[in-house]
Amino acid sequence: MPAEEAYVLSPTDVRNIKSYVQHKYAEMPQEKRAEIVADAVKRIIHKQLPNFEGSIKRTVTEMLIRTVVLERQGPVKADDIFQACLALDRTDSSIFEPIHNWLENLLHISCQKPLMKRLMDELSETLGQSDSATKTAENGILGLLKGKLIVEGVALDSTAPAAVQAEIIALPQQKWRNLFSEKTSLRSYLYSMLCLFLIAASLLYGWSLSKPSPYKLQPPAALMPAEPPAVSLSGLPSELRYHDIDKKRLKQFLESKTSVLAEPPYFDAIVSAAHAFDIHPVILFAITGQEQGFVPKTNKQHKQIANNPFNVFHSWQEFNTDIKQSAEIAARTVSNLSKDRPAETDPFKWINRKYAEDPKWSDGVRSIFASIMKYLENPPVQ
Repeated sequence: MPAEEAYVLSPTDVRNIKSYVQHKYAEMPQEKRAEIVADAVKRIIHKQLPNFEGSIKRTVTEMLIRTVVLERQGPVKADDIFQACLALDRTDSSIFEPIHNWLENLLHISCQKPLMKRLMDELSETLGQSDSATKTAENGILGLLKGKLIVEGVALDSTAPAAVQAEIIALPQQKWRNLFSEKTSLRSYLYSMLCLFLIAASLLYGWSLSKPSPYKLQPPAALMPAEPPAVSLSGLPSELRYHDIDKKRLKQFLESKTSVLAEPPYFDAIVSAAHAFDIHPVILFAITGQEQGFVPKTNKQHKQIANNPFNVFHSWQEFNTDIKQSAEIAARTVSNLSKDRPAETDPFKWINRKYAEDPKWSDGVRSIFASIMKYLENPPVQ
């Protein structure tokens, strides 16, 4: 499920709380009912924050209510909590350690504190750049953090939920019981059940959106053990390991497809990732051909697609980072999946068994790889 649909508290939840309080405490003054609603909202958000000391929790809670609930009138997401935490002083161990523990639990990872702090510093800089702000808002800063962790070789728990984008933090039901009287009329009881049903239905709908489509590329990069770059791939035959190529000629091939990948920074990023993981560069370009037709500039969204032309993490819509990161993730995935290949097994089919659910994906990539190689090996007649 996309990150923007993963929430701690939605506007619908707030409306349901207001309606319930107004019905249950109809005889109370409006000011008192407003206090009960505000307290309920604070308690729900407060419960999901990192384990800060009280005053920090109150500060972050008030910030989220002011900026998200009141001004933006949108759902409070784990992304919003993390972004608020980035504004805190990470040099203070009493602040950084709770954030670190919260992220490890949320993302189901184990990450050394210095690495996490460095990546958080990088994300803070990203948020401060106007040209990156829109991309961050669209894709979720937790999604960007997850991608950075994977590139750094942080292994994810294969038994954990699929992705942070699918992470929904449940509303604490005990709070509902504590907030409202146990002795309710039948009408009040039915009304409260209806509210809970609506919330449960919205969560169930969100869960259904998180189920991967069989037509999407499903790279398991997040589930594979991290390997250091620049290692020899015993699973790939020598002709599929890294080779220097005629870059000018390859760019000409891409330009014949009106591909934006022939331009910087895309071309160099893909070649560099191939070199780092000892993979033939044409393999990665062939994957972009299979997935996105080499990202032609005639596509109105070519700049967004080019950030992730490999469709790592399901699709470029769900994981839209930058070409350097997506190329490294794709190369790492090919590297990991190439290991332990039986000598008699076609390398493309061996990668296909987990890289994509479409069994014919390997045929397409192999065919494109052969076409590009033929183009490189047969220069035009002068």
